Amino acid sequence: MEQAIERIKVLYLDDEEGNLLAFRASFRREFEVHTAVSPAAALAWLEKNTAHVVISDQRMPGTTGAEFLGMVKSRWPNTVRLLLTGYSDLQAVVDAINIGGIHAYITKPWDPMDLKLRIEQAYEVHFLRAQRDRLLERYRQVFEMSGDPIVIVDDSGVFRDMNGAARHLLRAGQKPTTEIVLSQFVDNMPSVLRRMKAKRHGTAYKNVDLTLALPGGMSVDCLVTVSLVGRNAEGRNLYQAMIKDITDRKQEENRLQKLNYDLDRRVAVRTKQLMEALDDLGAFSYSVAHDLRSPLKNIKVMSEHLGSMAGLRGDQEEHDLSQRIHKGVSRLIFLVDDLLQFSRMDSAKAEFAPTDAAEVMDECIQELEPMPKHVRFILPAHGTALVHADRAMLKVALNNLLANAVKFTRTCTEACIEMGHGHDGESDVLWLKDNGVGFEPGKKDQLFGVFKRLHPASQFEGTGIGLALVDRIMKKHHGTCWAEGEVDRGAKIFLRFPAMQQGMRIAS
Repeated sequence: MEQAIERIKVLYLDDEEGNLLAFRASFRREFEVHTAVSPAAALAWLEKNTAHVVISDQRMPGTTGAEFLGMVKSRWPNTVRLLLTGYSDLQAVVDAINIGGIHAYITKPWDPMDLKLRIEQAYEVHFLRAQRDRLLERYRQVFEMSGDPIVIVDDSGVFRDMNGAARHLLRAGQKPTTEIVLSQFVDNMPSVLRRMKAKRHGTAYKNVDLTLALPGGMSVDCLVTVSLVGRNAEGRNLYQAMIKDITDRKQEENRLQKLNYDLDRRVAVRTKQLMEALDDLGAFSYSVAHDLRSPLKNIKVMSEHLGSMAGLRGDQEEHDLSQRIHKGVSRLIFLVDDLLQFSRMDSAKAEFAPTDAAEVMDECIQELEPMPKHVRFILPAHGTALVHADRAMLKVALNNLLANAVKFTRTCTEACIEMGHGHDGESDVLWLKDNGVGFEPGKKDQLFGVFKRLHPASQFEGTGIGLALVDRIMKKHHGTCWAEGEVDRGAKIFLRFPAMQQGMRIAS
């Protein structure tokens, strides 16, 4: 044991020299023995030296052992005290317990083995008391030096102790003249007790929200951790409450919550305004496109008639002008048709189901007019390229991709257009690859914008709507699209469709 390292110091008081000699002879090897023949001599020795255990005979001239041990208790309370007495000295034992606070008494004549055991037990008590006192002193230092308020409160809510930070927080003096209770600072105790119960972990209550109402009308938001530390002399449970002032943090949280609320409200208003503007823009675009289509068709018909009349008259200039008008109007009609289709896509309802993309692409190829003779098509086998999609929308997207691929491979002697299918995690991916003119890799992000063209109209016709429509269709499918390519080395367009659980059906 740790205490065995230190030699036990014993002071034995007896007015008979023979008893002192016998005691010294019996225990000088086991203990560091000191003796005194009178209370005055014993007290004088204790003034200059330290004893772990003090033993006194009860019957001595001038004073009793109980009275002497009482004096030792008042001046050296950590010293453990033993009384030697006869069987008939019951009153002496009572006095020794009440006055001297003895650890034990030993009857005369004493047995050496029994007395040795009693001394060792007494030293064990002394060692534990000293250890307790050291721990208490360390705790007191931590208690007082802590920057956070700490209070000791009993189970009735009375503050039994508080450190300097707590006295400062609660506006209490160094030594409060009146009793301080928790209810002075808390308005709704039942609510606090419910929150404590919810935060209980064994005998501790961790991070309980608490608002303290301080003198002068101030309030402090706190996080409190409460731990059971023992009982006091009155039998009441004592709790240590560590208080963390979070008023600044709470105020910052409230400020951020208000900012977030204001931001959410403004975003909601702006989003509503944007959606209304988009709806108006869509309606306007549809109305304009729809109203333009009829007069453009009339112009086209009249340009054809004008060209025929010019041919009959042999007026070549008039015939050329009518052809230019016819060509320009045809391009406008294509643009109007694309705009109408693009506008309708926002309001179109999609029904998703397993769809064979190879079969849909085969249909698109069969409907090409005129059928390109220079192109070789490579498609997956039917039934192997399944995606969860709206069939009609998928056909529109593939038609646009196919038209682009055919258009941009018409300068190739041997053109090849290939469609593939694969899986990427939880997604199905389709791609369409060609060996046409391609595009600059740095411009791939422009491909899917409305009216974005990477090639001049004089070289390749088009309205700049096709790939924007593909992008819109993929968004309706909650998917994505992107492109890869190089100049004169072809292009590859990817469509990613989120996979769907078996038996699941989504309406959008």
